[in-house]
Amino acid sequence: MLLSFETKAQEIDKKYYSDGILKSEGVMINGTKSGQWNYYYPSGELNSEENYVEGQLEGLVNYYDDQGNLLAREQWVSGIQEDSSVYYYANGRVEKKGIFRDGLYEGDWFFYYRSGILKRLGHYSNGLPEGNWKFYNEQKVLIQEGDFENGQEQGEWRFYKQAGDLEFYGVFKKWQENWSLV
Repeated sequence: MLLSFETKAQEIDKKYYSDGILKSEGVMINGTKSGQWNYYYPSGELNSEENYVEGQLEGLVNYYDDQGNLLAREQWVSGIQEDSSVYYYANGRVEKKGIFRDGLYEGDWFFYYRSGILKRLGHYSNGLPEGNWKFYNEQKVLIQEGDFENGQEQGEWRFYKQAGDLEFYGVFKKWQENWSLV
């Protein structure tokens, strides 16, 4: 009977800035990142918390600014950004949120002003704007709306004054790979 055992060389890996401040730390297994890794700013403040499986990002990843404020929460699967992601302003309010599929924006995305008021909302397909999009000012008034097709403006677009009155509208048409406002 022949038995075979595989051992994995595991070590804690730490990198430092030239002044001796810790830059990153995590586990290496056979020369590949594994488990939680932390990255730091030169000030020593936490920059990100990342998780790895066989050298690829996996699971929840958090990013911080140099003041310790959460800037982003992303989900990763086998090194590709997937599922829900939320990005924040330094004041803690959401800047944008939506879904990734195969590393590209997908589905409905919401974008906000620093005040927390909705700035624009729209849909993505394969990383490109698709379908109806709406844009608002900080007074929550609709200031622009129209449709996208394959990432390009298409059809009627309406533009409104800051108070919400229609200012003008135009139509985007596709003519032999050219798009123009009529």
